[in-house]
Amino acid sequence: MYTISRFSQLCKMSARMLRHYDKEELLKPVHVDTTNGYRYYEKSQLETALQIKKLKEYRFTLQEIRTILQTSDREWFTGLMHSKIHELSNEMNRYKQIIAEMQEMIEDKVDLILGERSSYDILLGMRNEIRVLSQRVQMNIANMDKYVDSLYEEAEESNIHLLGVPSAIFFDEEYTPDHSDIELMIPIVDRNDEEASCDWQIKTLPQEFIATTLHIGSYDYIGYAHMALEEWIERNGYFLNGSPYETYLKGSECDCPVEEYVTQVCFPVTNEARQ
Repeated sequence: MYTISRFSQLCKMSARMLRHYDKEELLKPVHVDTTNGYRYYEKSQLETALQIKKLKEYRFTLQEIRTILQTSDREWFTGLMHSKIHELSNEMNRYKQIIAEMQEMIEDKVDLILGERSSYDILLGMRNEIRVLSQRVQMNIANMDKYVDSLYEEAEESNIHLLGVPSAIFFDEEYTPDHSDIELMIPIVDRNDEEASCDWQIKTLPQEFIATTLHIGSYDYIGYAHMALEEWIERNGYFLNGSPYETYLKGSECDCPVEEYVTQVCFPVTNEARQ
């Protein structure tokens, strides 16, 4: 048997990492001395250690690695590999986009530190009462397009006629991308039946005043639009009267550069302070 120090040399993993894998039940020592707590490994465990190391290089999570080590289903593993390849390809394309953006900034001598805040035209108006197809879900914000597509599919299957583009209300008090509380809404042709499912519902949004502006470009900078609306509301003596929402007039579905995205940001408002 090998001590944890010697085994770490053989598999080129730190003893700290081996202890972590023991805790995660990925690679447990064959023997732990009860008097001093020393861990011991066998020769046969070197292969498992190297498999874990390689799978980590392939960017699999520890939970995925644990499942891989426990299964002999080659077809399932091949499918998982294809999914990981797709994920890494998307990540690589994103890095290429970031590099191109950085190179463009260097060439154009853009000052990232000072930045450039866009100006926003604020409009105040009445939004008429409207019926919407609604779904509130806990999601990874990166998967929002998939949920929107699913809502469109639900509408088609239920013979619900859509009138416009999707909107989203974000209910989280802080930014939680992995587990966001979001309500998706799409305007529909008015209908009398109160059809609903466990996944979605039809609801009526009442007539209300809204302060609104358009944000052109990446969602990364949409916070400036929200700030502009908040400042306008405070400056003009209005008060927020509900949850702000974003309407995606032109986005990822149009297969256009992010610089051409168009998002309407709306704040329900009132001129009466809440008691």
